[in-house]
Amino acid sequence: MVMEKTTSKTSSLQALLLRAWRERWTDLQWGINIKTVLPRGVSGDVYNLADCILQQAVVGDGANQLVLSYLRHSLSAQLVSHAAVLQRLSKYSQFGKVHCITSLLEFLEGMLSGVTCFGKPEETVLATAVLSIALWLLNILHNCSEAAGLIQKASELLKILLTDDFYISMICLAKYNDPELFQETSAKCTEVLSRLPEADEVTKYVAKLEHIDIHMLCLPVNSEKWPGSLVQCWLEVNLMKKPDMDASSLADQLQIFQRLKGFSDSRLFAELLRGSLLCFYNTNESPHDSRWEAITFLKVPHIIQELAAKSDSASVVNAIELILQHGPLLDLLDAKCSYSSLKYLLEELVKLRLISEPQAGHLLEIRKQSTSLKLDNGDRSKPRVVVCAETTFSGIINSLSTTEYHKVQEGMLGMFQQMLIAKNFQLILAAACSLGQLKTLVKRLIRFNECFNFLSQDKARIEQFDISFVMLVSIVQNFGVEVLDTDDESLIYEWVNECLVDRHMQKSPTQLLQISDPVIVEALIKQFNSCEGDFKPNLKHKNVLFNMPGVMHEVLVAWEQGALHPSDVKRILDAVRGKMCCLAIAGATYLCSYMRTVPQENLLKPKNMVQQLLQVPPIIPNPTAEEASLRDRWELTSEIIRKIERDIQLPTTKSSSNLMSRSPATECLHSTWNSAITNGWLDYDSARILHCLLDTAGPKWLVNAVIHELLKLRFREQLQRAVDLALAIFHVDIVACTTELLSHILPQLLFVDVQSFRLVEPQLSFLACLTSYCIYTAWDSVANERDDEPPMKMLRFENVEEPVTPAKKLIRSLLQLFSTFEKMEGGITPQTYFVYNLIKSLVEVKIQSANAILAYISPSLISGLLKTLPDLFSFPLLLHLHDVCTTTGRVNMAKDLCVLRNYQLKKCLRSY
Repeated sequence: MVMEKTTSKTSSLQALLLRAWRERWTDLQWGINIKTVLPRGVSGDVYNLADCILQQAVVGDGANQLVLSYLRHSLSAQLVSHAAVLQRLSKYSQFGKVHCITSLLEFLEGMLSGVTCFGKPEETVLATAVLSIALWLLNILHNCSEAAGLIQKASELLKILLTDDFYISMICLAKYNDPELFQETSAKCTEVLSRLPEADEVTKYVAKLEHIDIHMLCLPVNSEKWPGSLVQCWLEVNLMKKPDMDASSLADQLQIFQRLKGFSDSRLFAELLRGSLLCFYNTNESPHDSRWEAITFLKVPHIIQELAAKSDSASVVNAIELILQHGPLLDLLDAKCSYSSLKYLLEELVKLRLISEPQAGHLLEIRKQSTSLKLDNGDRSKPRVVVCAETTFSGIINSLSTTEYHKVQEGMLGMFQQMLIAKNFQLILAAACSLGQLKTLVKRLIRFNECFNFLSQDKARIEQFDISFVMLVSIVQNFGVEVLDTDDESLIYEWVNECLVDRHMQKSPTQLLQISDPVIVEALIKQFNSCEGDFKPNLKHKNVLFNMPGVMHEVLVAWEQGALHPSDVKRILDAVRGKMCCLAIAGATYLCSYMRTVPQENLLKPKNMVQQLLQVPPIIPNPTAEEASLRDRWELTSEIIRKIERDIQLPTTKSSSNLMSRSPATECLHSTWNSAITNGWLDYDSARILHCLLDTAGPKWLVNAVIHELLKLRFREQLQRAVDLALAIFHVDIVACTTELLSHILPQLLFVDVQSFRLVEPQLSFLACLTSYCIYTAWDSVANERDDEPPMKMLRFENVEEPVTPAKKLIRSLLQLFSTFEKMEGGITPQTYFVYNLIKSLVEVKIQSANAILAYISPSLISGLLKTLPDLFSFPLLLHLHDVCTTTGRVNMAKDLCVLRNYQLKKCLRSY
């Protein structure tokens, strides 16, 4: 303990106190005379006034009430601080003086209702003083066990401290401000608990003090009705774009949603199961039916396995019981598939040991009792993906794992031919995506393809190269070039990057011609024109593929100049088609790229050439395995070429699956939005439209249009659904959409008079809630790009000559938004309420990154809001708003806690 400083002024105060006691001054006289000693505006704490008075008050066996009245008056006149008085009380350790202890407890009881700090630098000292008083009360419980009256009074006061939000906040603050004092207090709690009977009421307060922390002051959790819309809409939007996302990444995102919405484990699992079942049902008889069937029965159980790593099977069982409440959905799925969807879902959960077989049997019995649907036990009595594709995929991966393909060449060719039959290839890809094995499949297909890179007279080797090449191009088209290894030096990787055309990789025809070798082009034209059967043995497939643009260019120019007749062009293209499907793809890639750059009147001839390459061989009765394989391969090749046409947006292309709709973008979004709000879920076509709108109109337009639709709604239930839907929509590109929301849309809504009239309740608070959701989800998405610099350092990055990453754009827009809020003029306006609701939403969602986000909020902004809207603030809100782990955060927290405390005390005085 530091020795107390004694000054001449302290001596004068002690002398004045003795005189007051001898002459029996009233507290009013004391107040008048003390001002002759204390300088104007100087606190008595500087001269240990509280210490002087209390030392004099407890000289005898009992406390001197007259002297205590002087201390009480000094507190009322703010001559001493509450912190100083509490600190001095906590130092009294003569527990044998029962009467003194009793008087001091009564004095403490009288002052607890008004303990505060009035804008002085003692806020954090006050927090330590409150914790010291709690320790003092524990010492009384420990040392005065024989004095029942003291025990009762100390217990009552301890109860007051641990049931009042202000005192709990102060104790939490002191825990981080003075860790040693808290450790001493916690140890004393343990000691006291060992001596108190369990039935004693005070034990729960002592136990609470022992482990007190911020989480004990919980913020209200917004309970939402089951079911919600967020998870289903997010699944539809997210997995349409990236169906190959691994289960762990999806689980991480779902955990963010769980914290945003306050879902329990069982509720989260139920939302995930219901969402996947709805998505599966909405793809009825579509090309993506198998994909969603695989996601539902293969991927979702693995996601739950990731989420339930620290949970027990009870949460999964509870989730299934929630799903059983949606009998009509299960009935529709069972009728569609002709099998019990719940049964095979439960089988996968049992296989992953998420539930036991008896639990699965019990749940199936409940399902049987709630439905009268009789299922067909014919050919489709089991999910084709779960039973066939998963097993087949495992066999394919095992077969491709060998490096001695020449020894099993016949078996490999048969396997590839089977993969291309009907929709088998789609099913295999669906299973690969659901099991998180798509990149593994791609790597092994590339390795297989590389083994047959040299042209050969062996038709089986040519066919194996062709099939694997077509498969790989199809995978890249559907899942993006990201599925290829960037360090790869394979033929397919080089061809995709240099030649393949899609909406993300546009290439000029000149660029494609530059990689052609005129000598090889001339040789290829001669061979195609003469319809020779085989290529020269010294050529590689690479030589042919990379020179097909030159071949197509020469044929097209010769036709346009009249050097070739249409019959000649047809003969050459038939020869191209007759060799390998990969040649048709390489030729069509150049032609489509060429058509994108030429005038409308010059499109007819290249378009006819593409149509010639698209011709599928006619159906032959009882075809051989080679003929059947060629036809299946051509069907996949045609899909690839048609997608190339769609991606470059040819005006002559007529397809129901164009990226662009004939309707205006606003109408497309409006109809999609209204349908989702009415139904409570999003279908596949709507999700595709949203991705197209982002590609064509950009994130700024999309966010603005979505917010405009949200603000049209009037009812809270609709608005809650709209927040979920909007958050899911923004996941087409959550970082870009959030950046636009923060940097453009919100400032326009808040500060442009033409638009600010729309900021009314309840839309205002729901818009703030959506903003907080977007900030947290976008922040989590750029976790790997952030350097997590302090806010003041992040302001300087604009001056650094380095690329501005999406993470930095997000942080800059967030800083700019909070900076704009800070510059707002005083007064109560809709903008003020929006800022408060936004900060409140950011605090209520207490996820791991919350402190990093809240660090960007200026303390002056919080103080200004607190003074403007004090009735809306609470001690738990302030306690969670500031970072107690930093000195600055603790100082700002203590100041704001005392400001709110003073306001509440004044409000109580006015009410009397």
